Amino acid sequence: MFRTTLLALTGLLLAPLVVAQPFQEGQHYRVLGQEVDVDDPDRIEVREFFFYGCPHCHTVQPVIQGWKETRPGDVNFVQTPVVFSRQHEPLARAFYVARAEGILDEVHMAIFEALHNHNRNLFEADALADFFTAYDMSREEFNELYQSFGVSTQVRQADAKTRAYQISGTPAFTVNGRYVVLRRNLANDRETFEVIDYLVERERERQ
Repeated sequence: MFRTTLLALTGLLLAPLVVAQPFQEGQHYRVLGQEVDVDDPDRIEVREFFFYGCPHCHTVQPVIQGWKETRPGDVNFVQTPVVFSRQHEPLARAFYVARAEGILDEVHMAIFEALHNHNRNLFEADALADFFTAYDMSREEFNELYQSFGVSTQVRQADAKTRAYQISGTPAFTVNGRYVVLRRNLANDRETFEVIDYLVERERERQ
């Protein structure tokens, strides 16, 4: 009896230690069948897909901002406006106009707040042109950029990324062209970024 017990204890001690993974494929994230190209191959990409008219995209912004301020230097954060329909396109164009003009940091949250806190209708080009005059852009300057080849190209590229990642709702987050976070199975925004950090670490270990 003693010998049997000793052998059993020895087996347990010698058995490999199995550490439970905090997040599981299929429940907390999915792995893409085909990887998507990232903007900077030398860094680990975290991409946010969003729509300015989406209330959840608005409420998650402070969490994103806090995470961005503490993210490691090897992580590249990228924002992509979705264009699920024609109604999404004006605000997607506005995002790229602001980026091209170098005022995205000022305008990004201001658009969210105008839509969700002040009930402004910014779903058409004319309304957006008026909105951008507060940022030292004339209506003519805005319209020229809004209709430009560069902005049109970026909108098409954003739509292509959305399709490549099979994004069907917002906000959505992807990691390094390989993973899509399954927010519907997560408790809150904090847990969403715990999954993102977990996947970033997985990618760091692969490199």
